[in-house]
Amino acid sequence: MMAVSYNPWLVLLSLALAALDAYVAFSVVGRIARSRGPVAVLWTAFGALAMGSGVWAMHFIGMLALQVPIPLGYDSRQTTLSAVPVVLATGATLWLLARHPTRTGAVLAGGVLGLGMTAMHYLGVAALDMQPAIAWRAPWTAASVLLALAGSIAAIALHSVIWRSDRRRRWWLRVLAALMLGGTATGVHYLGMIAMQFAPGAVSLQARAGLHGLGLGLAVSLVSGLLLLLTLGVSLAHRQLQRHTEAISRELGQARDALSWLAYHDELTALPNRANVLDLLDRLLPLASEERFEVAVLFVDLDGFKSINDTLGHEVGDEFLRSVADALRASVRSRDTVARFGGDEFVVVLERFRSEQNLSAICQKILSLVSHPVTVAGHSVSATPSIGVAMFPRDGADAASLLRHADLAMYSAKEHGKAGYCFYQPRMSEQARDRLLLSAELREALQREELVVHYQPKVALDTRRVVGLEALVRWPHAERGLLLPTHFVPLAESSGLIAQLGRVVLRQVARQLALWRARGLPLVPVAINVSLQEIQDGQFVTGLLGTLREFGLHPSLIEFEITESAAMKNAEHTLRQLRQLEAQGFRMAIDDFGTGFSSLSQLRQLPTQTIKIDQSFVQGAERNPADRDITEAIIALARKLRLGTVAEGIETEAQAAWLREAGCGTGQGFLFVPPLPASQVPALLLAERTPASSIP
Repeated sequence: MMAVSYNPWLVLLSLALAALDAYVAFSVVGRIARSRGPVAVLWTAFGALAMGSGVWAMHFIGMLALQVPIPLGYDSRQTTLSAVPVVLATGATLWLLARHPTRTGAVLAGGVLGLGMTAMHYLGVAALDMQPAIAWRAPWTAASVLLALAGSIAAIALHSVIWRSDRRRRWWLRVLAALMLGGTATGVHYLGMIAMQFAPGAVSLQARAGLHGLGLGLAVSLVSGLLLLLTLGVSLAHRQLQRHTEAISRELGQARDALSWLAYHDELTALPNRANVLDLLDRLLPLASEERFEVAVLFVDLDGFKSINDTLGHEVGDEFLRSVADALRASVRSRDTVARFGGDEFVVVLERFRSEQNLSAICQKILSLVSHPVTVAGHSVSATPSIGVAMFPRDGADAASLLRHADLAMYSAKEHGKAGYCFYQPRMSEQARDRLLLSAELREALQREELVVHYQPKVALDTRRVVGLEALVRWPHAERGLLLPTHFVPLAESSGLIAQLGRVVLRQVARQLALWRARGLPLVPVAINVSLQEIQDGQFVTGLLGTLREFGLHPSLIEFEITESAAMKNAEHTLRQLRQLEAQGFRMAIDDFGTGFSSLSQLRQLPTQTIKIDQSFVQGAERNPADRDITEAIIALARKLRLGTVAEGIETEAQAAWLREAGCGTGQGFLFVPPLPASQVPALLLAERTPASSIP
């Protein structure tokens, strides 16, 4: 037999090339798995060409490593054709690994690859074109085929474990799988070489015309290695690009989710917003109609929230709104929806409630929890809710009508004293239309200065002389007649016209005082009712002083009356404003005293000179001893605080006598003189020595 040996450097080169080839192939698998359509086909073809050429180059170098005492050559055509089986087998293997990463897929892929490597090897050996032909030793031949199948299946099975492993172990597992597959490819080749037997005197018919030479082997190795490195580089670059693309996609997805969340939620409270509620009702109401269950919409508005923002700042206001949101969520079931409509308006959607009595209980719970004072930034703040309730299908067939009717019911709750709840009634829609019409007419009347001021005298109870006047605005409506303040002042407050109304009254009073002074009439202070909204306006004092300068009046001629309940709201801010008025020379009085539950310590700090006793106590004193006791207690309190008292609504001589005996100094009411137009006031002012009750 012919002596056979191997070049160790070429053997090592073939082994290294096979391992690199396997590592590149496993890297390409991930690219194929993550691609679809033509891109996946392109990666499969690219990977098959790179890996197939690598295995073929390993085989070619292994053949060149063979050293025998005769010259060898390789048929170029058959050598090239020997690469076809392994390229096709590699492509099929890559596709199976990427698309069927199962145990069965791994076995099938390993079998295909093993058969491809075996076919390549024996076709490549045949390219030697030996004469006489090579004899094969069956055991070694069978061993090479078994190694090809078993080694390929084992390496691919190990690779399939990579995707189920911890990320930190994947690289080492891939390297181990690549070494195993590279060793398999090299082992198949050299086992096949061992299986060959060259007959004595055998020659290669391609020794002169075929491929041969160490230089050729190195060139093939270099080209194949560069192709593998290029494939690996492209694979790594593609992986980085894909990771970057996935990161951008994740960020875009997160941004899209955030925008979607913001479109349907309130950023401040994290509650659903208006769009969310409308969408919910659009989906819920057809279901409720089909399954015949009721849905209730509660419209919640916070009374006095604006003053929290104005006096303590928006940060405190925002924190307070978050506490209100928590209180509302705690008031209802988890399946119910609490939403913020904007500002200080909230909506609660209740489904499958048991009864109207159950809704009343829920409203009471909301009133209790939301009204409870909370401490925000060191301040104890609270705002009472007004709640309107509308029910489906009774009060509306769609989301818009239910919300509109709940809003109307909420305004009805405000008109009935706030801090309460009302169920929608059909008459509320008519009242709302009437309010809207009246509001528009009021705006026009203010612009045209159609409102007039009447004056009710304040009389000293002991002498019955006029000591002051109270300005009472009237609206001579073309169709409704002479309207009293109770008909339009609340409307002015809710529609934002109260400041304009206050300016109109102040200018009329100032102008009238200037006219009376020009006629030489003795002047007495004129009391003007002022709202909390006006006092909280930062330009109120500036505008007031400007008006008095225009008409040349001293501030002592103007007395402002503020209700007890208004004075006690945001007492710190109100106190600062009232002190500023006092510093300018204006007088102040607390109106409707006894109805606002004021703190005595706060009352003591208010810069007021007079307390006006509400007429409900005066008129109720004859029937109810408690009202009489309260009135006398107020008078005694005022005396201790060195404040004057004015009793409102005196209608009988008995009431006047009792109040005078109790220590009240001043009164007003129909017993003396009712409110008079400005044209009739000069007679009162001229009668300085005549008791008011005797003036016609």
